[in-house]
Amino acid sequence: MDDKAVIQTYINNFRRRITSLLKPDIGLACNVFSTEKGGAILEFKIAPGIKNEDIYINTSASVQSALINIEQHAFGGNLNGFTFNGTNVVMEQDRIIIIKDDTLKEWSDSAAEYDIQRIIPDSNRIKK
Repeated sequence: MDDKAVIQTYINNFRRRITSLLKPDIGLACNVFSTEKGGAILEFKIAPGIKNEDIYINTSASVQSALINIEQHAFGGNLNGFTFNGTNVVMEQDRIIIIKDDTLKEWSDSAAEYDIQRIIPDSNRIKK
């Protein structure tokens, strides 16, 4: 997914929806790893005082080649053997890594809402 407008709309929807669930001083920065084919990876960093900004990293040939550039602990070894379909979420300390395929429905506002529901189920949501 190399359509910056589609990616940015998803990020804006995701940030708008999740911000209401976070404390006021918590920021959400996003590193975007777009690809020519297969989807994109969004690395959201969450921390107090962090600036809400989106940084687009160089476009990679595939999701697997983009994943090599992200320090993460969920996948190892030969990443070329992995196939990612739909939306995959990896949560690590202070960040959320979202791997999405290039199907447009995965990038919709309702997809952002569904992704947040997977990350913070209703039973775990704290009212401010």
